[in-house]
Amino acid sequence: MRVLGNPYGNDPRIISGESGAVGLGVLAAVHYHPQRQSLMEKLALNKDAVVLVISTEGDTDVKHYREVVWEGKHAVAP
Repeated sequence: MRVLGNPYGNDPRIISGESGAVGLGVLAAVHYHPQRQSLMEKLALNKDAVVLVISTEGDTDVKHYREVVWEGKHAVAP
């Protein structure tokens, strides 16, 4: 949710709830995993890969969205 709501550069901002953000969350988890290279090979994620991430919800709970995205609720240390 935080990454989609605060993109790098000129990427568009996407407001998404938890279930909509999970796809990108999985990609981020693979990217930062200690066995990244092995996982990327198994998933065929390379420079030619095309990934479609679908979000079917927005901030359905405005209070919770703000707590997570703006206030850092459920933050994970790097």
